Amino acid sequence: MKLFMVIDNSEILPLFYEKTQIKLNVMISYHYLRGQASRLTKKYRDKINLLYLDSGAFSASTGISKITVNEYLGYLKSYGHLFDAVFNFDDEFENPEHNMENQNTLERGLAGTGIKPVPVVHDLKDPYGEFEGYAEAGHDFIAIGSNRPLTDEEHYKIKEAYPKVKIHMFGNFRRKMLFTHKPFSADSAAYADEAGTGNILYWDPIDNKEYGIYVGERDRKGTGSIHFKKFPHRKNLEKFLLKTFKYTYEDLLTSVESKWIVNIYFFTEVEKIINRSK
Repeated sequence: MKLFMVIDNSEILPLFYEKTQIKLNVMISYHYLRGQASRLTKKYRDKINLLYLDSGAFSASTGISKITVNEYLGYLKSYGHLFDAVFNFDDEFENPEHNMENQNTLERGLAGTGIKPVPVVHDLKDPYGEFEGYAEAGHDFIAIGSNRPLTDEEHYKIKEAYPKVKIHMFGNFRRKMLFTHKPFSADSAAYADEAGTGNILYWDPIDNKEYGIYVGERDRKGTGSIHFKKFPHRKNLEKFLLKTFKYTYEDLLTSVESKWIVNIYFFTEVEKIINRSK
């Protein structure tokens, strides 16, 4: 299984690689690609493992951008080959038929290029039925949209019927789902979301569990996270931060980028633990 970090700023890649020598799996939305494309596909490509392109359909569906399926198709014709996977322009989350029309539009427009967009399932009532339609049409890689997580029963039903079809989970790093079902890949910006609230994520080898650790100046109660200064294994945490990133508590306190890097590293560790688990 592969966890993808959703980014909107490619400059985090050389910073992370410099600290860890780890090549990340990266996803970027077409909406945020402007000004980033050359850095992702050329300048920093040797610091990336797999590179996925989301269509930016969410931004279009919410009115944040004015991307169209034809604009996206034009980009894919020229540059789609630079990405390891590209996804359908699924801009109407509650209209699977419309999204299938967009899928067909892209496939017709990209015929002969070797680029085949990954369809995205959004059907709230019958996600299995929508998945089945794409699988029976010959798709061996299908994504599940973030608008409604699959139930355990739906996961099992899909895997039993189509064990060879790879599945990508959009916006879903739910630990139970990841450990239980182990999709081919999943993406999230959780590393940045947590950093934005002042938290770092840490897999504690002593307790063999994850912690959310708040690094703000003052303690916060009732948030589910532990303040850095009250963490029971603080000395071990400080050694880990210094050895792995050359970070101190003050670095985390004053830089959001440092929290991003620590959190991204956490998810690379989670990926390893999931892949080692039975």
